[in-house]
Amino acid sequence: MMFQVLVDFLHLLATVTWIGGMIYINLVLMPAMPVLSPPERGKLMGAASKRFALFAWGSIVILLLTGFYKTPEGMLFDVSADYSLTLTVKHVVVLTMIIIGIVISMVIVPKLGALAPKPQEAPSPAFIALQNRLKVLAIINMIMGFVVLLCVVLLQL
Repeated sequence: MMFQVLVDFLHLLATVTWIGGMIYINLVLMPAMPVLSPPERGKLMGAASKRFALFAWGSIVILLLTGFYKTPEGMLFDVSADYSLTLTVKHVVVLTMIIIGIVISMVIVPKLGALAPKPQEAPSPAFIALQNRLKVLAIINMIMGFVVLLCVVLLQL
């Protein structure tokens, strides 16, 4: 019983950390950025994204471990009943979110670093395009996080 409570707590904590972090970045941090100068924005986003990445990837590991433990036997990607279908949708959305996170972390962020303008230099069109792609993917991931939360609520009914 106590182990199950610990698993549920860690699963919820990891969910709140990962999805809550996405909500904070997209709805609070990014809209507040215009008050900073472009070089300061870059410094803040660099530091914030590195720190968030540590928490996000740690949360993903915890979610995968606890989620696998929490999934009832035989229901991993089973679509034969409403409950298992909802659980499957949740799992597919989470896996898609992880893939998007890999693309952001392993492809877009390193390219942004390589294309970052030097002081007193205007950002290149490629840099701006990558920033826009990052913004779109981050918003898509946040919306998918909302879908995951909706699935969790539906699983409680």
